[in-house]
Amino acid sequence: MKNRLNIVEILLKAVFSIGGMQNSIDTEDIAQKAFKIAPENLSWKKYSDQIDLSKVKTNLYLAKKNKFLEGNEKLGWMLSKKGLNEIEKTKKKSSNGFKLRILKDDLINQEKEIIRIKNNEAFINFYKFKKKPSPKQLENIFKVNVYTTEENIKKRIRTVINLCRSNENITNFLEKNKKILTKRRA
Repeated sequence: MKNRLNIVEILLKAVFSIGGMQNSIDTEDIAQKAFKIAPENLSWKKYSDQIDLSKVKTNLYLAKKNKFLEGNEKLGWMLSKKGLNEIEKTKKKSSNGFKLRILKDDLINQEKEIIRIKNNEAFINFYKFKKKPSPKQLENIFKVNVYTTEENIKKRIRTVINLCRSNENITNFLEKNKKILTKRRA
């Protein structure tokens, strides 16, 4: 295993460090942050002080193909569960002194979401009595309703799962039951 980050790993860390765990991040914001992390990997050959945006875009789509990111240039980019796992795996790799830290807002929202779902009746019934939640209960858990667009439902599901990933029971509950919500819409 090489001890240096590749471009996709650099981009994943950039997305994470500017809030991509719970928000869609613009390509140019990712490029700026990634350039600060590893300028030598993302610059032009002739003009090393300039960001090569085509490298950034190409590798963002590669990360999407590998299911590390979800989204696109128009909607922005958000980390997937697989992307967050990849970041965990690459923590020890060198990144020019860049220290990856969770944003304070992400940390606060993580705690809030975990407490909110732990105290939710559907979650309690699922673990105590193996009772499947209703679509209405899942709408409550993911904070969506019949007026929420399909794209926003997908984003909300990703956000809640990303925020709760430190609690295995909640993550399993959300992963197992998210299909109930998406099937209802179809």
